[in-house]
Amino acid sequence: MDLNRIADARKLLAMALLTLAVLVYEVAVTRLLSVVLWYHFAFVSISVAMLGLGAAGIWLSLRKHSPERLLPRALLSAGIAIPLSVVLIVRGRPAIMALGMGQAGWLSALVLAMATPMFALGIGVCLLLLEAPGRSVGRMYAADLFGAMAGAVLVVPLMTWIATPQLLALLGLLPLAATAVLSMPTRLPARLPARLPARLSARLSVGCAVAIIASTVWGSPYEVAYSKLYQERGEAEPVHEVWTSTARITVFDRPIFSPAEGVPWGWGYGERFEPRATREMWIDQDGSAGTPVEALPGEPKDLGHLFYDVTSIGYQLTEPRTACVIGAGGGRDVVTALAAGAERVDAVEINGAILELVRGPLADFSGHIYERPEVRAIESEGRSFLTRTERRYDLIQISLVDSWAATAAGAYALSENYLYTVEAIRMYLRRLAPLGVVSISRWTDEVQPFESVRLILLAQEALRQQGVRSPRDHLLFASGGNVGTLLLRNEPFDADAVRALDRIAGQRGFIRHWPPDPKQPPRSMVPVALLAGPDMFEREGLDVAPPVDDRPFFFQAAHILRTDSELVRTKGDMNLDSVGTLRTLGLALAVLTIALFLLPSVIARQLPKRGPGLWLGSAYFSLIGVAFMLLELPWMQKTILLVGHPSHAASVTIGTLLVGAGMGSAWTARLPQRAQRVLLLALPLVSGGVALAIDPLFEHALGRPLALRLAIAFTTFLVPGLLMGIAVPAGFVRFGDPHKTWFWALNGAASVLATVLSMVLAMAFGFLATTLLGAALYALACVVYLLHRSREQPGEQPVNTGKT
Repeated sequence: MDLNRIADARKLLAMALLTLAVLVYEVAVTRLLSVVLWYHFAFVSISVAMLGLGAAGIWLSLRKHSPERLLPRALLSAGIAIPLSVVLIVRGRPAIMALGMGQAGWLSALVLAMATPMFALGIGVCLLLLEAPGRSVGRMYAADLFGAMAGAVLVVPLMTWIATPQLLALLGLLPLAATAVLSMPTRLPARLPARLPARLSARLSVGCAVAIIASTVWGSPYEVAYSKLYQERGEAEPVHEVWTSTARITVFDRPIFSPAEGVPWGWGYGERFEPRATREMWIDQDGSAGTPVEALPGEPKDLGHLFYDVTSIGYQLTEPRTACVIGAGGGRDVVTALAAGAERVDAVEINGAILELVRGPLADFSGHIYERPEVRAIESEGRSFLTRTERRYDLIQISLVDSWAATAAGAYALSENYLYTVEAIRMYLRRLAPLGVVSISRWTDEVQPFESVRLILLAQEALRQQGVRSPRDHLLFASGGNVGTLLLRNEPFDADAVRALDRIAGQRGFIRHWPPDPKQPPRSMVPVALLAGPDMFEREGLDVAPPVDDRPFFFQAAHILRTDSELVRTKGDMNLDSVGTLRTLGLALAVLTIALFLLPSVIARQLPKRGPGLWLGSAYFSLIGVAFMLLELPWMQKTILLVGHPSHAASVTIGTLLVGAGMGSAWTARLPQRAQRVLLLALPLVSGGVALAIDPLFEHALGRPLALRLAIAFTTFLVPGLLMGIAVPAGFVRFGDPHKTWFWALNGAASVLATVLSMVLAMAFGFLATTLLGAALYALACVVYLLHRSREQPGEQPVNTGKT
């Protein structure tokens, strides 16, 4: 057997192991960040991963290096740094705060913790790329992509089977395994010897692997010590914990945010509510998004306190026979529906682990609520389920369904956003029985400013697009405590319905906001918003325009491109602040990128020497780095609606693009430059076509079986991925080997900045505009590619480097 081929195969396998570790790490660490930080910080994980990988290229381009010595050290460092970064994320905050470093110091520590293993892995990836000169870089880059593809496919099931902290720690075994692969003996010398001489590193790798496995089995180093809102050791001790691909689920023996012992939990109690002791448990998702579990020893109607919560007002007004509860959680709204006399209730919950908890360990406590004959529990994203079902309901309830927890799709890619769009509301209305009602509850001005305002403007626009001439006659709005409930239906609410609402409000202590009482001044911004419209808020720097599927950012009311809003400063809350945080993080990443990628070169006075293709190559690799991210992230978001689960959307989008890219990269070595030019020119055309076709295609497929929807997504993204995979190795061949590490670093830097840029553009202009810009940047990259004169003569055939 050709021993050179064996040595090359080992390098390819080592590359795949490293990129497998990179992809799984950057996705899974988002799960940890969503527990210890608010979700708008969690998207930084992808940026930091690319930052570390790209910075490795800069570092290698500035100094002489010996692969024989550097590679084993880098892989050993990665194997050690990965589990240590997990320990710091889940347990390090108290120590950082004790040192007086504050939130800024804590965030800096997290960035350093994540960037260190990515930098070490990046060193390994770059060294292996350098070992593939000329056209053979196509096969090495294909191994890079296939490893990442395997990570995209495996990360969701792995996070389902293994607790996320332990899974991340075990990733430290992959660079150690790559060391073992490269250390296997061979009789042929090579630039990178098949047997690495660093025996000490090999021994340390074995010891490190044993330590990782032992600590994972033990588990204590990776236990979460705190969440974003409370300490879990001493302050709030969970009695049960489950990690899933979408959330960390913890169970507490009482509502952790309850105002007093024995007082039943309520989202928005009316003023006439008189607290009585009751038993409840609490299920928390990622330390912030909670759901109560009511003790149900008897019949649901015995829990009278539920009707003093304003989220129940739809049941009291309509007394429905059939109901659909979106975001059923621990079953509280389901109990309310049954207490109101509902004969059939569909309980839709996106997180299957919560359903299993309520049907399993909490079954007796909850009165087996999800096993009652009137209840059908469904694991699905709410809008996806309603799109597929043929049932019609007397009431559809969505009570405070949101998530401050980043999914595997990354932060800002939250499935719940798609519950609050014009298209979603119109679909809810189509699923109503005659005189059926949609009930949506959100926070009022005192807690989350402008949520209720945006909600009622959204409902008005949806009704208008349904052809309703006077949408305001189809709306009712009442509040209790800090929560407001909007009721809307296809038929107008008559005077009898308004009187019935007033009767219920009087009994429970609720406040009616719409229709307004002409004898009373407005008690919230809801009637003001309906009468004045969103333009009044736009002048104040707020974006409360009705969200649509192309811009589904319901919770981000602060305008992403304006910083002069006095209302944002005076009524600041987490959601309003998150937009400013995104701007700050974007600026910080830009500064950090410049510091890591350009300043070292300037200080060392080792900028790449000007040569054939340097500037054009730099522009080319920067353009394709930005273009890829401007396409990938919006496509990932669009796929959430199609497949009905954010984690599955991330897997199918990233996995398919990487499969296609791996195939394209592998074929590049066999393609003459004329064929490469043709395929590159097709890239902007194909990506632009997909950007234009994806909305009608996915909308038409929503009601199809899951297998068919996954097949449609795979088919949609495979060809663009294949063409994207050709772009990188074709660029290396076109612009030459001398600056390969520099080009790799610039591509990484551009991708880092594009992760933030893509979200800013999507929030300001929508996903379609963002993806069309990505296609345009690919077109510009093609122009740059054609401007450079290739070293390969027109008639020259590609060299087959597979044989010696």
